[in-house]
Amino acid sequence: MKIIHAIFSFLTGGAETMLVDIMNQQCQETSVSLIIVNNKINTDLLKNIDAKVNVFLLNRKAGSKLHLFKTFYKINKIVRRIQPDVIHCHDNMLFPFFIRWKQKTCITVHSINASTRFLNHYAKVFAVSASVQEDIRKYTEVHATVIYNGIEVEQYKSRNDYEFDPTKETFHLIQISRLALELKGQDIAIQAIHLLKKQHPNLKINLYFVGEGESSAELQALVTELNLQNHILFLGSVDRNWVKNNLQNYHLLIQPSRFEGFGLTVIEGFACGLPVITSDLDGPKEIVDLLNSGALVEPNNPADLAQKIQQIYEGYVSNLIKNSRYLILDKNRLKIFDIQTTAKCYLNNYISNN
Repeated sequence: MKIIHAIFSFLTGGAETMLVDIMNQQCQETSVSLIIVNNKINTDLLKNIDAKVNVFLLNRKAGSKLHLFKTFYKINKIVRRIQPDVIHCHDNMLFPFFIRWKQKTCITVHSINASTRFLNHYAKVFAVSASVQEDIRKYTEVHATVIYNGIEVEQYKSRNDYEFDPTKETFHLIQISRLALELKGQDIAIQAIHLLKKQHPNLKINLYFVGEGESSAELQALVTELNLQNHILFLGSVDRNWVKNNLQNYHLLIQPSRFEGFGLTVIEGFACGLPVITSDLDGPKEIVDLLNSGALVEPNNPADLAQKIQQIYEGYVSNLIKNSRYLILDKNRLKIFDIQTTAKCYLNNYISNN
């Protein structure tokens, strides 16, 4: 089987991260190529792609309507040369470039409230969660097949020390996501830390943000305004290996998103043996319910988040956190979200589509 994956830009995000992992699995069994249309590319992420994957960089200026015919010609030339069995798109607006091969196309919808344009033209539509599937159903007559995003579960180092002395140690929280507060809610996390410090002035607690994005300056200004510079730190962008090796060193992962179709970092937190707090939104809630682990907080509610953080902090202090429902110690429970399962599901669905 020959597979072409296609995406407009290749920056650090859930869709791109998942795509790298899937391609690296698929290329062990079949021929895999990747077409990146635009010139927005994270070179570090690009380096994580297996050498067996053929990568085509078209370098079109992002958002430009110029040279559309030239881009169309380049893509068609690649497709004619490869003669793929499957063309797997990761943005609905890619369809016109592959209209000649309509019966070979499929698409993964990665988030809720995504554009549904052209969805009904794809031969097959996948959704990363039941909530995304339902969101598609609201606006179209398309029935999407749910295939959960996955990670390389066994490659994530697990926390094995849950002892905590509040008189000597600092409680470390982490959030990993694009700095886009309207989506990911980092400002909610900042407000929660502010509430905790106001209620418990001597509380030793630090929050670390991993990621970059358009809200960076606004979030840093909020940290300064609330005088939390010594308690909230911005680590910038990191690669997947850093997450796999270092996430275990934190006490708690939080994801107080305002919108979330799935929540890959929630899975990563569980894989590292961390307690996880995430918003009570359909995507993350689906993960928490399936695993019967983690804590849900009301979206856009710093007080609720602060309360849940306090509960988990007290779980560490009382040495009861290891036996709580907030975390997962047995990685076998995460097999449903293992990248091998994800890749196999896609391959099986490709076959049924041909």
